[in-house]
Amino acid sequence: MSSYSSRQVKLNTPNKILVVNTTTISGDSFWPHANGAGDIWYEGSASPRYYRWEVTFTVAATSHGSHLTRDDFSFNGLDIVVGDWIAGASDNKCLKIISISSKTADSVTCIVEDWLRYNTFKESTGSGIFNTGSCIVFTLNENGIPMLDPLPSAASSTFFSEVVSRFNYLNPQINYVLDQNSHGFIKGDVIAVTENGFAKANALTADRMIGIVTESGPGPDQFMILPNNRIIDFDPNIPGTQGEYIYVDSNGTLSNTDSGSGKVAFLTVQSAVPTVLIGTEGNPTLGNGNIIAFNGVDITFNGNGGSADATEIATLMNVESSNTHIVADVMPLESTIISNSAETIYGLIGGYVPFSAYINTGSGNTLITFNSNGSVYAGVATPQDMKVDIDAANIANLVVDVTNTTMSFTEVNGNAILITNNSPGTDGYNFVGSSNVSGMPVSTPATNADKLRLTREDGGEILIYENSVWFQAGTGISSGHTGSVPLAMNIEQGVRTGGTTVVGTMAARNALAPAAGDQAYVTNKGDGEWGLYLYTGGAWVEISNADSATVDAKTLTTTFTMPAGGFGVSSTNNLGNISPGRKILNVTVSVDTEFTGFSGSTGPNIEIGTMVDADIYCDSPSNDLTELGDYICTPDYVYPATNTQDQLIRARCNHYGASAGNVTVTLTYV
Repeated sequence: MSSYSSRQVKLNTPNKILVVNTTTISGDSFWPHANGAGDIWYEGSASPRYYRWEVTFTVAATSHGSHLTRDDFSFNGLDIVVGDWIAGASDNKCLKIISISSKTADSVTCIVEDWLRYNTFKESTGSGIFNTGSCIVFTLNENGIPMLDPLPSAASSTFFSEVVSRFNYLNPQINYVLDQNSHGFIKGDVIAVTENGFAKANALTADRMIGIVTESGPGPDQFMILPNNRIIDFDPNIPGTQGEYIYVDSNGTLSNTDSGSGKVAFLTVQSAVPTVLIGTEGNPTLGNGNIIAFNGVDITFNGNGGSADATEIATLMNVESSNTHIVADVMPLESTIISNSAETIYGLIGGYVPFSAYINTGSGNTLITFNSNGSVYAGVATPQDMKVDIDAANIANLVVDVTNTTMSFTEVNGNAILITNNSPGTDGYNFVGSSNVSGMPVSTPATNADKLRLTREDGGEILIYENSVWFQAGTGISSGHTGSVPLAMNIEQGVRTGGTTVVGTMAARNALAPAAGDQAYVTNKGDGEWGLYLYTGGAWVEISNADSATVDAKTLTTTFTMPAGGFGVSSTNNLGNISPGRKILNVTVSVDTEFTGFSGSTGPNIEIGTMVDADIYCDSPSNDLTELGDYICTPDYVYPATNTQDQLIRARCNHYGASAGNVTVTLTYV
């Protein structure tokens, strides 16, 4: 998932610019997809270059004049969040911070990315990152422009011009990157958004078009669009889910329900990705009386003893969830072990296949046979190869993470991790124990501890304000923004309502460049008459012309056949409705088969009228159903145009129990 800018300039809040000193840089990931056959820097090439690195830097606090920031009048390391950018102060290379593993006021460890591999392809050596030393952390505004005021004195003389130029190239708002697994889109495709994701626009989805593909990557799971209109990626209050329309409610708020205006304001392009902050401290506590503000809301912590434990912290925070937008819960502190290459037989993680070992994390021994090899050395299983075989065993709740040189196991429920050798490799060395190939310990005890998790479902920031670092020290959680708010597009111009274009001929209509829903009024369609056409997305369809628009006579018809069902001596059928302003010309009663077998001295007949007046348009003396023929009534009645509802016309056949007979009633109106 791409991490979006999620930045909006706030009144009286200064730009966050921090001078930092990068102390360590280690490669984390190679880019896994070739950008064409000539890509010499991707993972599968002979000379791969990292595009992600883990960096650690110290932070010098920056003073400012605003009381509206997390810490009054100051920025420090705790203010650095996912989505910020870091650039070398001397070489001006910019990288995006995509995750943070730890931070204090003075130090941050995070993963940074050469976004879109801009630096990689700019440098002849393919080097995508700055060197250790002085760097500058900054943010982008909602237009994707770097905020560099005030520019620190540590910046080089070319820093401002080069950094601004970098963001003018493929500006993230004008060239917006979206994610969808194996999307298959190509440059030039018109993209629409649906509740199931992104798709090529067609006649059915044209009202949800969001832009045109400008790049089919990077990679198979991302694509870049030129949006029809502005994409809003900084407002967590956008309601709804992907593909939903957003309306302006009657009280001026946004809603997914049309309150009657029918005016669509936005379209949800992508649902929120929740911000989740997970503590690192087991069995966290906060001393009674501590007051800490979460997203501007003060919460006082008090527990049953001298401090609040994890459950009490979560309970007190959830009382204010409607105001902070944060939900707290308690989860097990995971068990984690990390390989130590210094303890292996070769001084690196790797062994000659095949070898095997049992891993037990509480659900019984699972035998892992290590056969995968060749990621680095032929016949040797290094961390990437070992992960393949362990993952294939599907050990419940065990997560394996690797780099080129390290491997870690995480048991998410905090259970003990026990590893037992089964068979050594062809070199005679086992997975664990003396002269091992994994660098892993034989046994790791259960943590028997819980930790705190904070979740903001709308993807907004979780800002923690405190005079000290009680909360961070007690729980291992500091302010952060790991998710992204919903993406929405203003569709006043982008997703459109159809319009009508007036042209003189059919040839002029065919020369138009229409979208689904457009109409064309042709003043002469070739026969001297006008025609109105609707474009369905694939063809023009005639919906009206000079002939069809004239007022032709219309009819309502019903038939009675004896013997009639039901009970009584009469049957009633609804002829149909006429609208206000219509004129009834005549009513015809056609006796197709004379009525026989009726009882009584009164002959069968028909009455035509309304519920209020049953024979207003044709009364019983006007027809005789015992004789074949047509009987015509001419009411010459106009249903007043001032009425607001259609009039229901009914036909009542007084059959008096006739055993045979058939009559057709026809009402003509204009």
